[in-house]
Amino acid sequence: MSSVEKLPRLTQMKRFLDQTKVDVTIDREKLFMETFQLQKEELNTRMFLGMFDLYSNVDSLQQQLDRISLCDYESYIQSELTRLQATYPSEKPIQFELLILDQHDEFVKEKLGGISAYTEWNGQMCFIVAADEGVRDTLKSVIFHEYHHHWRMSKHNMTEGNETLLDRLVLEGLAEHFVRIELGDAFLGPYKSVLSEKEAQQLWETTFRHHIHDKGKRTDSYMFGNKELQLPFWGGYSIGYYLVEWYMNENSECTMEELTELPSKSFLLKR
Repeated sequence: MSSVEKLPRLTQMKRFLDQTKVDVTIDREKLFMETFQLQKEELNTRMFLGMFDLYSNVDSLQQQLDRISLCDYESYIQSELTRLQATYPSEKPIQFELLILDQHDEFVKEKLGGISAYTEWNGQMCFIVAADEGVRDTLKSVIFHEYHHHWRMSKHNMTEGNETLLDRLVLEGLAEHFVRIELGDAFLGPYKSVLSEKEAQQLWETTFRHHIHDKGKRTDSYMFGNKELQLPFWGGYSIGYYLVEWYMNENSECTMEELTELPSKSFLLKR
């Protein structure tokens, strides 16, 4: 069975804060990259997704570190991932990190329930979490969503270079259905409700199905939205959910294991 490894981010965070207290003039960006052993591009990705501002007030950051440590989210994430991997084995080990959310990031707090996360092709997961006990249920939902990404990507040996828009749609749709089946409707993320089924079907027929073979950055607009292209916010996530739902409606005997192993093109039903 593959393993679940925790990166010692909160310990590194304490070291980072201790050093900034000793030397208030220190280059925090350089110190952070050295302490957390990250490259500039990796830092930028985490900042973009809502990680705390490196130049925030040190005392405030210390308070957030203390609060998130009391929540014991590192152990919670590890135990949930370990349990999921035992039930739904993957082909690759997992390495995850827990980082503190920027307390001023209203988008993540209001739209995503205080949790931002992503899963890399190599089995690395990043959870950026508000220092608040109140986000535990949302975190559970996100853990299940991200684990399914890992599970499907390892099954299909998916990589960023060969991923099409259709792959992305199905990947997100399956992850949310996994959450629904395992945890219930109350744990679903905000993505499905962006579009009604009728709106999703119309947008699929008029726009999305003509771009299912697109790859790379151009697929971002379809997933996240683009006003200039008249693509709705999170539209791809919602359409992905319905694509999987339509398939499941016509193939009710399929288990989640079977659905996860299906190639993306299987979800292209004639409607």
